[in-house]
Amino acid sequence: MSEGVAGLSMYDWPEVQKHNDELWEMIVQSLKKRNISAPQHLAREKDHYEIWLATDLLIGQTCGLNAIRELQGRVEVLGALDYGLEGCKPGQYRSVIVCRADDKAQIVEDFVNKTAAINSDDSYSGYGALLATVNSFVEKGKFFEKTIICGSHRQSMKAIANEQADVAAIDEVVWNLGFDYEPAVDRLRVIGKTQPMPAPPLITNWSNNSLRNVLNEALEEAVSLLDETTKSALQLYGYKLMKLDDYEPILRQLNEINNPQTILGFN
Repeated sequence: MSEGVAGLSMYDWPEVQKHNDELWEMIVQSLKKRNISAPQHLAREKDHYEIWLATDLLIGQTCGLNAIRELQGRVEVLGALDYGLEGCKPGQYRSVIVCRADDKAQIVEDFVNKTAAINSDDSYSGYGALLATVNSFVEKGKFFEKTIICGSHRQSMKAIANEQADVAAIDEVVWNLGFDYEPAVDRLRVIGKTQPMPAPPLITNWSNNSLRNVLNEALEEAVSLLDETTKSALQLYGYKLMKLDDYEPILRQLNEINNPQTILGFN
């Protein structure tokens, strides 16, 4: 088979790219032992959807919401990297609800009629998790006065620190990266945590479904053989085999929310 395309884009901050490169190199070696050719480099120059929808996608990393919605039938779910988050089972993750450190708010309900920040409206951790958290407090169909779209969790944290927004749901893996690399975190605090959900899956193009088992073997082996420095930098604790059905709770939860655009103050 051709070498194809690969991307590990969910947590690929510039500061940890060298460690993601080391992870990918280990994956390439594990695949080579199984007679599977792989691209030598991760495709950082491509848009996320360009990678995910590539017909020659060998291995990519997407959001669980994308996997169960836009990408369903186009990709095969392989597994999820385990980030060892407290309160989460292997293969799960969640978000932290954050605000400015000097905000007088004590509970999530205190942010009614305030401004929220989200990374994008196709992200579970920044969009779906926030909606699910405030949904039970919605009155008259609305919770936030408005919501701004920042483009990334990192930019959402900066927006709150700079008083452009008041609250956001931040993927806890990203939040932990922020302690090492993003100064805005020092001006924020956690006001709550969301329900654990299946972590961002590693995927391959649907045409590789016959290779699912061998790809998973290679991924599991690669993560186990990583040196401790790389594991620590990427917050990696292991690899959990997953299937598409594992991501159904995400879709069920969001399907139960009425008028999400109104809740977020988009209309």
